[in-house]
Amino acid sequence: MNTRARDWLEHLRNVLHLSEATIRSYRVDLAAWLGFLSEFDLAEEDASSTEARMFMSRMSLSRMTASTVNRRLSALKGYYEWGRRRFRWTISPFADFKAVRKGRKLPGYLTYQEIENFLALSGGGFAGLRNRALFELLYSTGCRAGEICSLNVSDVTDRQIIVPGKGGRERMVFIGAKAAAALEEYLPLRLAHVADDPDSQRALLLNQRGKRITSRGVYYLTRRCSGHMAKKVTPHTFRHSFATHIVDEGADVRTAQELLGHASLSTTQIYTHTGIERIKQAYRQSHPHARIVENGGMDA
Repeated sequence: MNTRARDWLEHLRNVLHLSEATIRSYRVDLAAWLGFLSEFDLAEEDASSTEARMFMSRMSLSRMTASTVNRRLSALKGYYEWGRRRFRWTISPFADFKAVRKGRKLPGYLTYQEIENFLALSGGGFAGLRNRALFELLYSTGCRAGEICSLNVSDVTDRQIIVPGKGGRERMVFIGAKAAAALEEYLPLRLAHVADDPDSQRALLLNQRGKRITSRGVYYLTRRCSGHMAKKVTPHTFRHSFATHIVDEGADVRTAQELLGHASLSTTQIYTHTGIERIKQAYRQSHPHARIVENGGMDA
């Protein structure tokens, strides 16, 4: 990674205020491009659309997902736009490339009963009550794992939280009754468990060492606690479940967008399709004419 690449990553952090997760991904994307150019002994400002096309072809042959290809394309376009303004680079190899078309995939989520079953197994003691508070917060607020990890005790007021989300966008989320009860049980044990350093003293959720819990720790706990379930469960599954359930219960898509912190409404609209699919399934199971499809009749 050269000095200019490091400067760009600092620009993303300090000027654009992108999340650390995004910056880590962009670092990988840029390193892949610079590594590719090193094979041809080319500096990034000397690369052309020919090299960019070869690089894109290599990604395609490696069966990289459309979302990863599009993120990499976005990162490299951003890097060259920054280089154009900062160093007056005249060539942007990726300028004419368009995003890869992605298939619409419904996100995985847990049913109401699966949520209850998952939370019922949290257990007692510091770790058990911390886990319950963690998972209740993930489900109650729809927050991302990184957002939950960044919360401080002082952020929670009147069962409301102001969350700094992606791109520096703040939003308000709410804590339901069960999440509030879980926090009330956990906080006294947190006080006795917290490490003696400023960040730990502020942090809402702690690991076993009394330090602020990390996103990696949340993923580990989720994987360990979901071992008995048939479905794959990640911290994001709680976010998808939150969104699916509030839309199913009547929340309009714009309200869901605000609660999730999505920049684009189209990102949120996928949850309306989840509800439609379930309605279709209920129709097929209950309507006499819909059931005829099993015998070669018409389907809805």
